[in-house]
Amino acid sequence: MSDAPDDQQGLTRRDALRSVGLGGAAFGAGFLGGTLADPASATAQDSRGAVYGSDATGPGYTGVFDAPESLAATALDEITIPPPAQIGSQSISLAVVERHIEVAAGQTMAQWTFNGSAPGPIIRATEGDQLEITVTNKTDHNHNLHLHGRHSPLMDGWEPIPPGGQFTYLIEAGPAGLHPYHCHTMPLARHVAKGLYGTMIVDPVGGRQPAHEFVLTLSGWDINDDGRNEIYAWNGVAGFFAKYPIKVPVGDPIRVYVGNMTEYDPIGSFHLHAQTFDVFPTGTGSTPFINTDTVVFGQGERAIIEFTLPELGRYMFHPHQHHMAEAGAMGWFAAI
Repeated sequence: MSDAPDDQQGLTRRDALRSVGLGGAAFGAGFLGGTLADPASATAQDSRGAVYGSDATGPGYTGVFDAPESLAATALDEITIPPPAQIGSQSISLAVVERHIEVAAGQTMAQWTFNGSAPGPIIRATEGDQLEITVTNKTDHNHNLHLHGRHSPLMDGWEPIPPGGQFTYLIEAGPAGLHPYHCHTMPLARHVAKGLYGTMIVDPVGGRQPAHEFVLTLSGWDINDDGRNEIYAWNGVAGFFAKYPIKVPVGDPIRVYVGNMTEYDPIGSFHLHAQTFDVFPTGTGSTPFINTDTVVFGQGERAIIEFTLPELGRYMFHPHQHHMAEAGAMGWFAAI
């Protein structure tokens, strides 16, 4: 995570790569709260006077935990906006490092991370492509990498990588869908609870239909090491998407890669207010399983959801486990 200004955050990636085939550069910067480019620069007000185009628009629904004041609107771009579709073999480097991260205003915890963020980087590939993923352990504890999906059992990632060690996993990406990755070293619950997980998107050969795309991973943080989560968040930071709504154009197709990587909670969910969405469980298949406004996830479960927001306004999202929503996992889509 970074609070650097936009000119240090890679505007080319943010502006041009945030959507698949929908002219992201024309829509401009600011999906996560920055300044909008013309012609969408005009703000719009609802009956309560809230400005959808402003940076901090949470109308009293931030819950117990707010986002850290130090984080700018672009701070979570790298783990929220997927990279463009990738075709061909890839060499990927993941370093396991320990960081002290402010997961909510005034609440900092020591996390084990992939490449310094929790969740870790978004991996994207096309089904059948060869991935060479090198994991370097830069901590004082054993760690490793386990990917969901299909792969050789020799690359399943349960053997520990010792402190200072390195291992390269050779994976054929598949099946097309949405697959988490995480550390699988004992005690497994602690390694996941401290942040060692991320998202892998595997596209079908031929790609996906055009849509504005986002990744939302439900996290739970045990800040006092009692085996229970006190803080919940989408993409690692409580209250972030309440402070910085995800801005989308009215009527455009939206695709969200949603996953539940909480530890210590049997289930989580994703609920969208004022609209329904098509659900593709695990992201596999080309036909939606159901159209609904709430999808329930066990630990490690995930889905691709697709929808449009046909009317100007702010659309709330949160887990329907309300203690999670109240403890930080509240956010908005702002249709502009």
